[in-house]
Amino acid sequence: MTDQNLFHEPVLKKEILALLLLDDVQTVFDGTIGLGGHAEAILEQFPSVKKYIACDLDSEHLAFAEKRLSKWHQKVVFCHTNFSEIKKVIQSNDIPRPFVILLDLGLCSTHVDVPEKGFSFHADGPLKMSFDPQSERTCAHILNTASEKELVQILREYGEEPRAVKLAHQIVEVREEKPFQTTSGLREFIEEHTHPRDRKKTLMRVFQALRIAVNDELNVLEQTLRSATEVMMSGDRLGVISYHSLEDRMVKRFFVLHSRPKTEATDKSLHEEVAPASFRLMTKKPIVPSEAEIEHNPRSRSARLRILEKI
Repeated sequence: MTDQNLFHEPVLKKEILALLLLDDVQTVFDGTIGLGGHAEAILEQFPSVKKYIACDLDSEHLAFAEKRLSKWHQKVVFCHTNFSEIKKVIQSNDIPRPFVILLDLGLCSTHVDVPEKGFSFHADGPLKMSFDPQSERTCAHILNTASEKELVQILREYGEEPRAVKLAHQIVEVREEKPFQTTSGLREFIEEHTHPRDRKKTLMRVFQALRIAVNDELNVLEQTLRSATEVMMSGDRLGVISYHSLEDRMVKRFFVLHSRPKTEATDKSLHEEVAPASFRLMTKKPIVPSEAEIEHNPRSRSARLRILEKI
């Protein structure tokens, strides 16, 4: 993969600059720097930023972003780590306030467009799907070693696949004769065992489910949200861009729960307020891309941005 191959349109860029960033923001934690699109826009528009912490599991993305952001090299700290390590990263850095956290949970375009990364069913490649190219945990390993029960759970919970039981059983049967090794092989299996009218949606659901399982995405997100709120101080903001209903429901529930006053059951009431809310929900409804952005970048269609502020 060369620099010429690398391109990614940052999603909801205008909305992030207008609604998430504070005029006097001094530190930004970017949980998935990707190719640096959001970072470049933020650093250009907010000269007040003194430190920009850029995390990513893909070393190729970090290398590209480092070149792209070279004019701000004195401000940017690159970390080859999962954003779930936010507490450790923050504790090891001096953090000027106000502090903004940005978590873009979406795939970088290179994940889909580079067959060698094994994320897409549109091109042939190895069944990897790991955000960290060096990880030994791959999609092929899960498909070829997980029990039928585990496969049902993955397809049902992470892909919301209605035919999870039948597909899991068929996967176990097929892999005994020929283990799964490539994205095209998995696609051919799904197409062979799915009615033509359902093939596209089934492909999307199965590939999503397996990707989430490979990267343990929902558990990582839950841990990250907890850690992020623990390091936030008054005036700090947390923005999360999600792309599918599983992520968005988790973020919505977490944000709503943390923006409510603390209550306890008493003799007078089952929900008597004993402490005010610690956070303010900045987005009662998720911020979504404009029609113009969707037309320009169709991959932004499913993006949802929610923002939480520490009181």
